[in-house]
Amino acid sequence: MRFLHDNQKKIPIVELEIESKPVFYIGPATRENPLSQIRTKLLGNVHFNDPKIKWNRITLHFIGTAGLDIVVPSSTLPTDIVSATSDLQEAINSTTHLETTVTLCEVEKELIFNNQTVIDFGLHLPPYLPPSMKTEHSFVEYKLSVLCACAGPFGKKYRVEQPITVCRHYLPSPSSLIPSVEFNGIREWFEWSADVPKATAIEVGEVVIALRWSIEKELVDVDKIEVCLQELETYRFSTKSGVHNLPPIVTQFPCSEYHPPTFSNNSETHFIRTPIPKKIRTHHFDPFLEITHRIKLTIHFKLVSVKPIVVEFPIIITDFPSNTTADYFVDPISPSQSTSTISSGNDSLTSLYRLAGSVQPGGDEVPCIDLELPEYTPPYERNIILGP
Repeated sequence: MRFLHDNQKKIPIVELEIESKPVFYIGPATRENPLSQIRTKLLGNVHFNDPKIKWNRITLHFIGTAGLDIVVPSSTLPTDIVSATSDLQEAINSTTHLETTVTLCEVEKELIFNNQTVIDFGLHLPPYLPPSMKTEHSFVEYKLSVLCACAGPFGKKYRVEQPITVCRHYLPSPSSLIPSVEFNGIREWFEWSADVPKATAIEVGEVVIALRWSIEKELVDVDKIEVCLQELETYRFSTKSGVHNLPPIVTQFPCSEYHPPTFSNNSETHFIRTPIPKKIRTHHFDPFLEITHRIKLTIHFKLVSVKPIVVEFPIIITDFPSNTTADYFVDPISPSQSTSTISSGNDSLTSLYRLAGSVQPGGDEVPCIDLELPEYTPPYERNIILGP
């Protein structure tokens, strides 16, 4: 008779191990993105712990799924969907349940077993995959499984599954050239111009805007400027008539204030800053959810009778791939000294170290990415389950 102690772990027959290096893409999920030509590979290995078993077939199966589960007011839906489930008058005060799950991709690969104890593998992934995401109403998840089967009618089958996290970054590294967009506007006697970066990373810690204005009204001066980041969570679904967006869920983060100097004039450039909160989410796009960001500026005047002016600018909030080097923090006096920004969970750690031959920003070596490319939506035409 054989006894096993509780603290003695049973070794599984087959183990699936995924490399700790994250799986990530650079830039928008579109075929026009030049960086999408770089094939992303999922690396790992399969361990066989029972030498007595002769496996006949070993199959890797990578699958990605996306789902939507949300209850919305029927008045926000297209009329063709509402009329199919209830009367248009009843839809004003009723709600509709939207629920669907689609498959984003499926990739299979056969492994050859020659009585090895470990088989290393590399699995190429499609370039258009959206990043992993889990919210209250939608999800995008990926799983990798290995199915091992023995020969014969009574052969054993063993299946192991592991979740996979896919990331998408809109800046390749801290050395990336980030273009800015100039916005202009005139509101009667107030004229303004702002240079806003197209994107910024959470690791930078803040968003900086260059603002200029001109006032053509006597006894009117700018008192203060409030600036804050807003996060827009927009859910969408597809029907036979096309893609429909639900009203966005807007989350506003705490504002910061800027008080212009008393000696400033209309020709000066004012640098407005606002911190990036740690709980903010990065730019996201998948078949059912889009997370975008914008900057809201509220310009207050010293005269109470003058109404504040509110302007909004779009911006991409992203993060850098892990273990990237922040070359733009290089001290020009000491070219061999560089700063690296490493993200670990919700915390950011900045450390200095020596790097021989570091690349200075501004040369041909600095990577640049086109942030104006449209997102590519994979086909996800499916029937939506509608319920009360």
